[in-house]
Amino acid sequence: MTAAAAEIRELIGKADGAVRQGDDASARQSFLDAAACASSNGMWRAAIRCYRRALELDLCDRELVTRIATIAGKHGAEWVDYARALEANKWPSFTCRGAQVVVGDLGGVVTCPGAGAVLELMMAHDDHVDAHPDGRFGGMPLAMAMLILRRALWPMPRDQVSEPYSIAVTFAAGRRVRLDELGDWYGAT
Repeated sequence: MTAAAAEIRELIGKADGAVRQGDDASARQSFLDAAACASSNGMWRAAIRCYRRALELDLCDRELVTRIATIAGKHGAEWVDYARALEANKWPSFTCRGAQVVVGDLGGVVTCPGAGAVLELMMAHDDHVDAHPDGRFGGMPLAMAMLILRRALWPMPRDQVSEPYSIAVTFAAGRRVRLDELGDWYGAT
């Protein structure tokens, strides 16, 4: 492991500790420090993951969405869509840390602390879910949905894995992706 990778892991550990203690401001700053370290060492994917983890603390944080859009590469348009959705909608600030899947007779919903139901889910197949934004979040962009769904499905993801768990997702208007436990998603499945 390189010195930069070790520093990033240390900062993420510090951020996760702050989250457990309820200190979101310190957690956010530690995630930003980890992202800055990753960026300065050319580790763009790691930087995006750090920014995404900070964004999980407040899914309506425009500054973080803009930072991710700036360095997101092939997923850049999805983050620009996210920024536009935040401008167009007056959603309350909420976290997806603590997101839960609640299952009922007709399917399930994902709930988030402070927001309640945010996504409706149906299990299409063993390895495939259909996800639709709750009515209050009708303009939800794909990137926001993937952040929420990742935390709901993998509340304690394994960070250092060679083959992360993943699931196929069809989102809203038929967009199909494969989401993994690290929070990455990939094109049509």
